[in-house]
Amino acid sequence: MEELISLHKHWLNADAVKEVVATKIGGDHSLPDGLAEFAELHSSFARLSVFYGLIYVVIEGYRELKCANPKVDELLSQEDFVDALRLFRNSTFHYQKNPIPEKVLKFLEFPESENWIRALHLAFKRFFEAVLPIQEMMDKLNA
Repeated sequence: MEELISLHKHWLNADAVKEVVATKIGGDHSLPDGLAEFAELHSSFARLSVFYGLIYVVIEGYRELKCANPKVDELLSQEDFVDALRLFRNSTFHYQKNPIPEKVLKFLEFPESENWIRALHLAFKRFFEAVLPIQEMMDKLNA
């Protein structure tokens, strides 16, 4: 159970970043409009990159713990997505000489990659809700 709680913690980290991916951070409003928009887009992409990388950490843990869930397993059986996400994670968390490495583009240019990772995030959420006493803990906290 402790290992699953640890894995859930990693999912929570990814989920927390996901929640702020599209959030406007704001900042120096003295920038020209075009530059301000570019800065906001870059900031949003940086957050998205971290989210994607953290989801891959959850995949690694899920597999290491030999977890099983029909929906998660179905999504993870799509090895092309999983491998492209692994490369994306590597390019995010390891220094790359190229500012836009092919490792990033491989996942982003994969048809349906955005839908796949959204479905995977939701499948992990439902998996954790099914195997951990999350609702019971929430009920105790709210009592």
